[in-house]
Amino acid sequence: MTQDWIRHIDRLIKQRPASRSALEAFRGIALLMEKARPGGVPVHVEKRVRDLQQKEGFPLFSREDLPLDLKTAADLLEKFLAHLSGSDRDDARGLEKALKKVESANDWAERLFVFILKQDDPAVAEMGREVSLNPGVLAFLGKTALRPCLERLREDAASYLDKKTWDKGYCPLCGSQPDMACFEKTGKRYLHCELCGEKWPYPRIQCPFCNTVEQEKLGYFEAEEEEGLRVYFCRECHRYIKTVDTRAFEEPAPLEIEGLATLHLDVLAQENGFR
Repeated sequence: MTQDWIRHIDRLIKQRPASRSALEAFRGIALLMEKARPGGVPVHVEKRVRDLQQKEGFPLFSREDLPLDLKTAADLLEKFLAHLSGSDRDDARGLEKALKKVESANDWAERLFVFILKQDDPAVAEMGREVSLNPGVLAFLGKTALRPCLERLREDAASYLDKKTWDKGYCPLCGSQPDMACFEKTGKRYLHCELCGEKWPYPRIQCPFCNTVEQEKLGYFEAEEEEGLRVYFCRECHRYIKTVDTRAFEEPAPLEIEGLATLHLDVLAQENGFR
Protein backbone atom coordinates (compact mmCIF):
# COMPACT_ATOMS: atom_id res chain seq x y z
CA MET A 1 0.00 0.00 0.00
CA THR A 2 2.38 2.70 1.22
CA GLN A 3 5.16 1.93 -1.28
CA ASP A 4 2.68 2.71 -4.04
CA TRP A 5 1.63 5.87 -2.18
CA ILE A 6 5.24 7.08 -2.02
CA ARG A 7 5.70 6.60 -5.75
CA HIS A 8 2.59 8.65 -6.47
CA ILE A 9 3.58 11.33 -3.94
CA ASP A 10 6.93 11.81 -5.70
CA ARG A 11 5.19 11.96 -9.07
CA LEU A 12 2.57 14.50 -7.99
CA ILE A 13 5.13 16.74 -6.29
CA LYS A 14 6.78 17.13 -9.70
CA GLN A 15 3.53 17.49 -11.64
CA ARG A 16 1.70 19.79 -9.21
CA PRO A 17 4.24 21.97 -7.36
CA ALA A 18 1.48 23.74 -5.41
CA SER A 19 0.83 20.51 -3.51
CA ARG A 20 4.48 20.07 -2.49
CA SER A 21 4.12 21.23 1.12
CA ALA A 22 1.29 18.87 2.06
CA LEU A 23 2.67 15.91 0.14
CA GLU A 24 6.25 16.23 1.40
CA ALA A 25 5.01 16.32 5.00
CA PHE A 26 2.94 13.20 4.39
CA ARG A 27 5.77 11.39 2.61
CA GLY A 28 7.76 10.94 5.82
CA ILE A 29 4.68 9.56 7.57
CA ALA A 30 4.00 7.15 4.70
CA LEU A 31 7.53 5.75 5.01
CA LEU A 32 6.85 5.00 8.67
CA MET A 33 3.51 3.39 7.83
CA GLU A 34 5.25 1.02 5.44
CA LYS A 35 7.02 -0.62 8.38
CA ALA A 36 3.87 -1.19 10.46
CA ARG A 37 2.83 -4.82 10.85
CA PRO A 38 -0.56 -4.85 12.61
CA GLY A 39 -1.82 -8.11 13.99
CA GLY A 40 -5.04 -9.54 12.63
CA VAL A 41 -8.15 -9.76 14.77
CA PRO A 42 -10.37 -12.76 13.90
CA VAL A 43 -13.42 -11.73 11.88
CA HIS A 44 -16.43 -14.01 11.86
CA VAL A 45 -20.00 -13.01 11.03
CA GLU A 46 -22.67 -15.63 10.47
CA LYS A 47 -24.11 -15.51 6.96
CA ARG A 48 -27.69 -15.05 8.13
CA VAL A 49 -26.60 -12.15 10.36
CA ARG A 50 -24.70 -10.49 7.54
CA ASP A 51 -27.56 -11.02 5.09
CA LEU A 52 -29.90 -9.31 7.55
CA GLN A 53 -27.42 -6.47 8.12
CA GLN A 54 -27.12 -5.97 4.38
CA LYS A 55 -30.88 -6.03 3.88
CA GLU A 56 -31.46 -3.49 6.64
CA GLY A 57 -28.62 -1.25 5.48
CA PHE A 58 -26.26 -1.84 8.38
CA PRO A 59 -22.48 -1.83 7.80
CA LEU A 60 -20.47 -4.88 8.82
CA PHE A 61 -19.18 -3.03 11.91
CA SER A 62 -19.97 0.17 13.73
CA ARG A 63 -17.00 2.51 14.06
CA GLU A 64 -16.83 2.04 17.83
CA ASP A 65 -16.70 -1.74 17.54
CA LEU A 66 -14.06 -2.13 14.84
CA PRO A 67 -11.70 -4.99 15.83
CA LEU A 68 -8.36 -3.19 15.55
CA ASP A 69 -4.84 -3.70 16.84
CA LEU A 70 -4.67 -0.40 18.75
CA LYS A 71 -1.23 -1.15 20.22
CA THR A 72 0.34 -1.15 16.76
CA ALA A 73 -1.56 2.07 15.97
CA ALA A 74 -0.26 3.67 19.19
CA ASP A 75 3.33 2.69 18.38
CA LEU A 76 2.90 4.19 14.91
CA LEU A 77 1.44 7.43 16.29
CA GLU A 78 4.46 7.72 18.57
CA LYS A 79 6.75 7.35 15.55
CA PHE A 80 4.78 10.02 13.65
CA LEU A 81 5.10 12.48 16.52
CA ALA A 82 8.82 11.79 17.00
CA HIS A 83 9.44 12.31 13.28
CA LEU A 84 7.40 15.52 12.94
CA SER A 85 8.45 17.14 16.23
CA GLY A 86 12.05 17.04 15.04
CA SER A 87 11.21 19.11 11.96
CA ASP A 88 11.00 22.88 11.50
CA ARG A 89 7.19 22.91 11.56
CA ASP A 90 5.45 25.81 13.30
CA ASP A 91 3.64 23.33 15.55
CA ALA A 92 6.75 21.31 16.46
CA ARG A 93 6.39 22.27 20.13
CA GLY A 94 2.85 20.93 20.28
CA LEU A 95 3.92 17.75 18.51
CA GLU A 96 6.67 17.32 21.09
CA LYS A 97 4.17 17.73 23.93
CA ALA A 98 1.91 15.12 22.32
CA LEU A 99 4.89 12.78 21.98
CA LYS A 100 5.62 13.10 25.70
CA LYS A 101 1.98 12.30 26.47
CA VAL A 102 2.09 9.14 24.36
CA GLU A 103 5.37 8.09 25.97
CA SER A 104 4.32 8.77 29.58
CA ALA A 105 0.60 7.87 29.59
CA ASN A 106 -0.05 4.38 28.29
CA ASP A 107 -3.71 5.06 27.49
CA TRP A 108 -3.35 8.53 25.91
CA ALA A 109 -3.06 7.31 22.31
CA GLU A 110 -5.78 4.72 22.82
CA ARG A 111 -8.15 7.36 24.19
CA LEU A 112 -7.47 9.46 21.10
CA PHE A 113 -8.33 6.53 18.85
CA VAL A 114 -11.54 5.84 20.77
CA PHE A 115 -12.63 9.48 20.45
CA ILE A 116 -11.81 9.47 16.72
CA LEU A 117 -13.79 6.29 16.17
CA LYS A 118 -16.73 7.67 18.19
CA GLN A 119 -16.47 10.93 16.21
CA ASP A 120 -16.30 12.81 19.50
CA ASP A 121 -14.82 16.02 18.09
CA PRO A 122 -15.02 18.00 21.36
CA ALA A 123 -13.00 15.31 23.15
CA VAL A 124 -10.36 15.30 20.38
CA ALA A 125 -10.26 19.12 20.55
CA GLU A 126 -9.71 18.95 24.32
CA MET A 127 -6.80 16.53 23.82
CA GLY A 128 -5.36 18.92 21.26
CA ARG A 129 -5.61 21.87 23.65
CA GLU A 130 -3.97 19.74 26.33
CA VAL A 131 -0.79 19.61 24.24
CA SER A 132 -1.16 22.94 22.40
CA LEU A 133 -1.72 21.18 19.08
CA ASN A 134 -4.32 21.95 16.42
CA PRO A 135 -7.12 19.36 16.88
CA GLY A 136 -7.30 18.88 13.11
CA VAL A 137 -3.62 17.91 13.01
CA LEU A 138 -4.02 15.55 15.97
CA ALA A 139 -7.10 13.91 14.43
CA PHE A 140 -5.34 13.50 11.08
CA LEU A 141 -2.32 11.86 12.69
CA GLY A 142 -4.55 9.60 14.78
CA LYS A 143 -6.60 8.49 11.75
CA THR A 144 -3.46 7.91 9.73
CA ALA A 145 -1.91 5.82 12.51
CA LEU A 146 -5.01 3.61 12.37
CA ARG A 147 -4.78 3.07 8.62
CA PRO A 148 -2.50 -0.01 8.55
CA CYS A 149 -4.81 -1.71 11.08
CA LEU A 150 -7.84 -0.74 9.00
CA GLU A 151 -6.17 -2.06 5.85
CA ARG A 152 -5.59 -5.37 7.61
CA LEU A 153 -9.23 -5.44 8.71
CA ARG A 154 -10.38 -4.74 5.14
CA GLU A 155 -8.38 -7.74 3.94
CA ASP A 156 -9.72 -10.00 6.68
CA ALA A 157 -13.34 -8.88 6.19
CA ALA A 158 -13.42 -8.76 2.38
CA SER A 159 -15.37 -12.00 2.02
CA TYR A 160 -18.23 -10.59 4.12
CA LEU A 161 -18.84 -7.53 1.92
CA ASP A 162 -21.17 -7.55 -1.06
CA LYS A 163 -20.41 -4.12 -2.46
CA LYS A 164 -22.30 -4.77 -5.71
CA THR A 165 -25.62 -4.59 -3.88
CA TRP A 166 -24.62 -1.85 -1.42
CA ASP A 167 -26.33 1.42 -2.45
CA LYS A 168 -25.84 3.55 0.66
CA GLY A 169 -23.93 6.81 1.01
CA TYR A 170 -21.91 5.39 3.90
CA CYS A 171 -19.23 2.72 4.06
CA PRO A 172 -20.35 -0.95 3.99
CA LEU A 173 -17.48 -1.92 6.28
CA CYS A 174 -17.46 0.72 9.03
CA GLY A 175 -20.43 3.00 8.35
CA SER A 176 -18.32 6.15 7.89
CA GLN A 177 -19.11 8.86 5.36
CA PRO A 178 -17.10 9.31 2.16
CA ASP A 179 -14.36 11.92 1.88
CA MET A 180 -13.69 11.50 -1.85
CA ALA A 181 -15.27 10.01 -4.95
CA CYS A 182 -14.00 8.90 -8.32
CA PHE A 183 -15.24 7.98 -11.78
CA GLU A 184 -13.60 4.77 -12.96
CA LYS A 185 -12.70 4.05 -16.59
CA THR A 186 -16.20 2.60 -17.14
CA GLY A 187 -17.76 5.89 -16.03
CA LYS A 188 -19.15 4.34 -12.85
CA ARG A 189 -18.91 6.45 -9.69
CA TYR A 190 -17.33 5.09 -6.52
CA LEU A 191 -17.23 6.60 -3.04
CA HIS A 192 -14.17 6.37 -0.79
CA CYS A 193 -14.47 5.95 2.99
CA GLU A 194 -12.90 8.71 5.04
CA LEU A 195 -11.83 6.28 7.77
CA CYS A 196 -10.96 2.84 6.41
CA GLY A 197 -10.39 3.61 2.71
CA GLU A 198 -13.01 1.16 1.42
CA LYS A 199 -14.54 1.93 -2.00
CA TRP A 200 -18.06 1.12 -3.17
CA PRO A 201 -20.25 2.02 -6.17
CA TYR A 202 -22.84 4.78 -5.92
CA PRO A 203 -25.28 6.42 -8.37
CA ARG A 204 -23.82 9.28 -10.40
CA ILE A 205 -26.74 11.67 -9.88
CA GLN A 206 -27.41 11.45 -6.15
CA CYS A 207 -26.03 13.19 -3.08
CA PRO A 208 -24.33 10.64 -0.80
CA PHE A 209 -25.04 12.77 2.26
CA CYS A 210 -28.78 13.54 1.98
CA ASN A 211 -29.72 11.21 -0.91
CA THR A 212 -31.35 13.95 -2.99
CA VAL A 213 -31.67 13.14 -6.69
CA GLU A 214 -33.14 16.50 -7.74
CA GLN A 215 -30.78 17.61 -10.51
CA GLU A 216 -31.45 21.32 -9.98
CA LYS A 217 -30.01 20.98 -6.47
CA LEU A 218 -26.87 19.14 -7.58
CA GLY A 219 -23.90 20.65 -9.38
CA TYR A 220 -20.15 20.79 -9.63
CA PHE A 221 -17.26 23.12 -10.30
CA GLU A 222 -13.60 22.57 -11.13
CA ALA A 223 -10.45 24.59 -10.69
CA GLU A 224 -8.94 26.15 -13.77
CA GLU A 225 -6.47 24.06 -15.76
CA GLU A 226 -7.10 20.94 -13.65
CA GLU A 227 -8.92 18.54 -15.90
CA GLY A 228 -10.33 15.53 -14.09
CA LEU A 229 -10.57 17.18 -10.66
CA ARG A 230 -14.01 18.41 -9.62
CA VAL A 231 -16.04 19.36 -6.58
CA TYR A 232 -19.59 18.01 -6.61
CA PHE A 233 -21.98 19.85 -4.31
CA CYS A 234 -25.57 19.68 -3.07
CA ARG A 235 -27.68 22.78 -2.45
CA GLU A 236 -30.09 20.72 -0.32
CA CYS A 237 -27.64 19.80 2.47
CA HIS A 238 -24.77 22.15 1.50
CA ARG A 239 -22.25 19.33 1.50
CA TYR A 240 -19.55 18.70 -1.10
CA ILE A 241 -17.30 15.87 -2.21
CA LYS A 242 -14.08 16.12 -4.18
CA THR A 243 -14.09 13.82 -7.18
CA VAL A 244 -11.38 12.43 -9.45
CA ASP A 245 -12.31 11.41 -12.98
CA THR A 246 -9.71 8.71 -13.57
CA ARG A 247 -10.44 8.79 -17.30
CA ALA A 248 -8.57 12.09 -17.48
CA PHE A 249 -5.34 10.61 -16.09
CA GLU A 250 -2.90 8.19 -17.60
CA GLU A 251 -2.00 6.98 -14.08
CA PRO A 252 -4.52 7.97 -11.37
CA ALA A 253 -3.17 8.38 -7.84
CA PRO A 254 -4.77 6.71 -4.81
CA LEU A 255 -7.59 8.85 -3.44
CA GLU A 256 -5.79 9.22 -0.10
CA ILE A 257 -3.01 11.04 -1.96
CA GLU A 258 -5.39 13.06 -4.15
CA GLY A 259 -7.15 14.22 -1.00
CA LEU A 260 -3.93 15.91 0.12
CA ALA A 261 -2.97 17.13 -3.35
CA THR A 262 -6.33 18.91 -3.75
CA LEU A 263 -6.61 20.82 -0.47
CA HIS A 264 -7.11 24.00 -2.50
CA LEU A 265 -10.42 22.55 -3.72
CA ASP A 266 -11.57 22.24 -0.10
CA VAL A 267 -10.82 25.93 0.34
CA LEU A 268 -12.81 26.82 -2.79
CA ALA A 269 -15.77 24.69 -1.70
CA GLN A 270 -15.83 26.20 1.78
CA GLU A 271 -15.52 29.72 0.41
CA ASN A 272 -18.66 28.98 -1.62
CA GLY A 273 -20.60 27.98 1.49
CA PHE A 274 -20.29 24.19 1.31
CA ARG A 275 -18.98 21.99 4.10
